[in-house]
Amino acid sequence: MYELKIALRQVLSRRKQTFFAILAVALAVAVITVMMAMLSGFQAELVQSSIENNPHIVITPQDKEEEFIHLYRYNSARIAEKEGVVAVSPKYMGQAALEYRDNAEGISLQGIDPEAEDTVMRVSEDVIEGSFLSLVHTRHGIVLGDKLAENLEVHAGDRVDAVFPGSQTTSFKVVGLVHTGTGADEVTAYARLDSVQNFFNEPGVVSTIGVRAADPYQAEIIADSIEGESGLDAVSWLEANAEILNLLNTQRVFVNIFYLLIYGIAGFGIANTLITIVAQRTPEIGILKAMGASQKSIMTIFLFQSLILGAIGLVLGTFLGYVATVILQNYEIEVPQEMYFGLQTLPLEVEPLNFLYAAIFAFIINIISGIYPARKAARLDPVEAIESA
Repeated sequence: MYELKIALRQVLSRRKQTFFAILAVALAVAVITVMMAMLSGFQAELVQSSIENNPHIVITPQDKEEEFIHLYRYNSARIAEKEGVVAVSPKYMGQAALEYRDNAEGISLQGIDPEAEDTVMRVSEDVIEGSFLSLVHTRHGIVLGDKLAENLEVHAGDRVDAVFPGSQTTSFKVVGLVHTGTGADEVTAYARLDSVQNFFNEPGVVSTIGVRAADPYQAEIIADSIEGESGLDAVSWLEANAEILNLLNTQRVFVNIFYLLIYGIAGFGIANTLITIVAQRTPEIGILKAMGASQKSIMTIFLFQSLILGAIGLVLGTFLGYVATVILQNYEIEVPQEMYFGLQTLPLEVEPLNFLYAAIFAFIINIISGIYPARKAARLDPVEAIESA
C-alpha cells in the first residue's frame, strides 16, 4: 500500500513538527488518564466509606417526636429474616462525658451487641489495640476511638468514668481502641447494650437498628420493604448520601467537558501539523495527482499520517499516564477532610477501562483532526499545485 509508505516518509521528514504533534496527544492522554484515576478513586473511596462506615440501612422511629424504638428484639428478629439481610444490630446512642484523671471529653456512647455490631459494621477490622469482641465478656468494658483515647491520654487496660446528668457515674475498663480515619474517632465509644441502657436509665429500648445487606445496592428496596411491614422509618445509605452521589454525577459531567477540551487542543495540534505539511508538500501532491493518484488516495495518505501521529502519541500518553498515576499512588497527597467528605489523602485508582476510554476518544479525535487537511490536499488542482513550486 503506497499511501502508507508516503505517509510514513512525510511524517519522518518533519521530525520537529512530528515530535510536537505526538507530544500534544501524549500529554492530553496522560493528563486525562490521571484525572480519570483521581475521579474513579475519589468516587470508589467515597462510596466505600459510605457503605463500610455506616450501616447499609438505618432504622429509626417513624414518629419524629418518638426518641426510641420499643420492642426492638421483636423488630430485629423480623428484619433479620428478610431476604437480602445479612445482619441486624440494635443500638442505643447517647451523649455523655468521659473522664480520666484531669481530662474530660464529650462522647457519643453507643450501646451495642458486640457480635451483631461487628457483623454489621466490621468494627474488628479497625481495631488497633485490644479487642472489640472483648466487650462480650466484659460488662463494663469500653472501646474508644483512637483520637478520643489520645485526647484523654488513656490506653487499653485503663479505667475511665462515664458521667451524665441524672445518671450514676459508671466506671468502664478500656478494652480496645479503633481507628476509622474519620472524625468519629474523636467522639465514639462502644460499650455493651445492657450497660449503656442501665447507665442512661432506659432499659428495653434502643435508638436505632442497623442493617447490613448482602448487596448494598439493593438496600433501597429492602428499606422500603421494612418500612411497609414494620411501621418504622428505614433509610438506606443511598438515600442518606443522595446529595453526595448527585454531586459526583454532576462532577463527572464537568470533568467530561474538560476531557473534550483537552482532546480538542491535542486535535488542533495534529490538524495544524497536517495543514503545514499540506502547504509544504503542495507541489508533491500535484505531481502525485498528475501521475494518477486519486482524491481518495491523497485523503488516505493524510489520514494515515493522522493515525500514525495519534497512535504514537496514544501509546506514549498511556505509558506516561500509568507511570504518573502509580507515582501519585505511592506519594500520599493530603487533602482537607472538611472539603473532601472526610477523606484524608487523595485517592487514585488504576482502572483498565479508563485507559481504554482515553484511547478510544483520542483515536476518534485524531481521525476528525485529519479530515480537514486530508480533504484540502485531495481537492488541490494538480496544475496549480505543480506551478506553486
